[in-house]
Amino acid sequence: MRKFIVRSAMNAWKKAFKDNRVNIVKNLANPNAVADSLFSDRIFTEEMRDEVQQEPEIQKKNRKILDILDRRGSRSVKCLYNAFQETLNDDLANLLEPYAKIIDNKENLNDPSAWPPQKMEQEEMKKHGVFKIKDTKSPLMHDYNKDDVYKLHGEKRGKVFIINNTFSQSKNNKREGSDVDVENLTDLFQQLHFEVVTKTDLPAEGMLRFLEEERDKIKASKEIECIVLILMSHGEGAEIYGNDNKMIELTKIIEVFDSDHCPSLDEKPRLVFVQACRIDVQHTPEELDMLRVKLEESKIQDKPGDQLDSAPFQIEKPLHVKHPSADFLVVYATPAGTLSYRNVQTGSWFLCAVVWIFKYHAKHEELQHLLIRVNRLVAKGKGPDEFGQKLTVSEVKSNLRKKFYFFPGVYDDPPQLFQK
Repeated sequence: MRKFIVRSAMNAWKKAFKDNRVNIVKNLANPNAVADSLFSDRIFTEEMRDEVQQEPEIQKKNRKILDILDRRGSRSVKCLYNAFQETLNDDLANLLEPYAKIIDNKENLNDPSAWPPQKMEQEEMKKHGVFKIKDTKSPLMHDYNKDDVYKLHGEKRGKVFIINNTFSQSKNNKREGSDVDVENLTDLFQQLHFEVVTKTDLPAEGMLRFLEEERDKIKASKEIECIVLILMSHGEGAEIYGNDNKMIELTKIIEVFDSDHCPSLDEKPRLVFVQACRIDVQHTPEELDMLRVKLEESKIQDKPGDQLDSAPFQIEKPLHVKHPSADFLVVYATPAGTLSYRNVQTGSWFLCAVVWIFKYHAKHEELQHLLIRVNRLVAKGKGPDEFGQKLTVSEVKSNLRKKFYFFPGVYDDPPQLFQK
């Protein structure tokens, strides 16, 4: 059945345009709006949108849309279907719906049947490598050199720092299953062309020292295009625990890599993933063992009000042209006030979903879209009734100023393919 779906998907997008070309050319009355929608969905470049909108006649515009999409790969059918829905071309959307569903089935072919995944499904996923771009002329490459896209062109994009506090010496607070996350994340990011540095069971101040030492190593480097920080530990309030059961503020850890403390990362993306619950929860070891999940907790509190943060009349320093916290994206395993789950066999629900989604979809989707997929996957799971929670999703706080693609399989400028 799966082979049939893949073969069908390979032909569906071409067939969709061929079968419905006459109807679309004749009946699409607002092609400029459709072209705008296709541009917003990033299947059209700005030049493609302008090319359509500069055509003098409606039917010529419609033909131009179809001619361009015919070169943009299988995602183009789904994008045109969405554009028809968005621009109230319901009859035309209905024509494309069967083809869009075939493409959807292909895109979600590797999703597990439930969440967290069954052990057998997890083992199958681990056998697969990251899906990579195999043609530098592919439509997937249309954003590679754009000014509004972060540059990730190096054979090594940057570094991933993983801190995994397992509390292995604790009788009741062991974070079992986090070693699975470390193994899977290391494999994932190495295949995404990053160097991975892992530390286990660091004390609170040791976490800060480790990251400061690593930051100092890259301060003078122009080769680092991106850094990723992954934190896994217990926490409380706005702080996270070291393995010595002492706490440190999450903001202190994150600001190690801001532009004030690490100027070489200025205007470069910094991604932070925090695996932790975000409420204060107390349960007996027996409850945790019975449910085979572990709960961790942390919370970032926003400062209220919209006021200037600089001190009044203080002019000794020049104005900071670039905000030190720009170009950060911080993803929490769960929203403030809710729980996050970790499975002993397959790892944390959130980080496991990151591995699944990035492995199969980083080839063709931007980071924000990848994280929507992560949420959709995690939301398949149902939290234990004992904790009064039926569903969980991650939370994203983004100061990114550009689109972010991993571009797996491609490096250099002009682009070339990695050799296996």
